[in-house]
Amino acid sequence: MKKLTVHPEKCIACGKCYLNFPDVFDCDDSGIAFVLEESTPAQQEEGVRAMYECPTKAIQLEED
Repeated sequence: MKKLTVHPEKCIACGKCYLNFPDVFDCDDSGIAFVLEESTPAQQEEGVRAMYECPTKAIQLEED
């Protein structure tokens, strides 16, 4: 099964993912995004759109 992952070293804290998909992503105090553990598989599927919108390609689908 694949799941969304945010690579923090690539994240520039632009906010596109957690502002557009708050059910899937959140950020730490410095604005670096991460995937919410409590998001459902359906929400994560929707969050795949964020992967294509991420300006630094910090969000990726990876094998679980």
